[in-house]
Amino acid sequence: MRFLVACSLLGVVASASQAAVLFYNSTAVANNDATRNSWLADAGIVAGQNFIDFEAETVGTNLNGVNLSGLTVTHPSTNALVQSSSAFFGTSNPIGTKAMALAETSGTITLTFATPVDYIGGFDIDQPGASVKATFTDNSSAQFAIDGTGSAGDTGEFWGLWRNDALAISKVEFLATNGGDGEWGLDNVEFGAVPEPGTLLVLAAGAALAAKRRRA
Repeated sequence: MRFLVACSLLGVVASASQAAVLFYNSTAVANNDATRNSWLADAGIVAGQNFIDFEAETVGTNLNGVNLSGLTVTHPSTNALVQSSSAFFGTSNPIGTKAMALAETSGTITLTFATPVDYIGGFDIDQPGASVKATFTDNSSAQFAIDGTGSAGDTGEFWGLWRNDALAISKVEFLATNGGDGEWGLDNVEFGAVPEPGTLLVLAAGAALAAKRRRA
């Protein structure tokens, strides 16, 4: 598993007109970059603090219930397998060479965070369409519809959530993902907390000092 830490030096820009939680869903591969860029810009980050692309995992590894840099995936069948063949994703390909394959189910697939996060995003592959439910630190929740993706070639689509107030996201659930051809996938999952303004100032000062030293 590749783990990437990246911190933005940008502040969060929010307005009273924005909802407490925003949901982003690319409805076509061609819109993936624009949708992800909107998610990043709204959250005020340049990349997810934590990044999981499954590339370093062994094919066939069961990641059900495994802590992945603070994220745990739980599947009703107890199987969340790393796969590299498009045969496991309705002939659609992982974003890189591997992704997490999840059997379609009428049950709930849960993504739980060891520490609540402000944002999460990723790509769903060969997903037949489902509801996504986010639960927050005060136990309130919000539910969104995520569209189905294609089932051939490079058809993964980006989805993301951002909580822009004092609450954070404690878990995300995919509800009733049945109706496709057996399995779908999650790939390039990124999540984390937006740095506090004070932390951003410290990071900016550190970056400026490092740049000054390089020029000296």
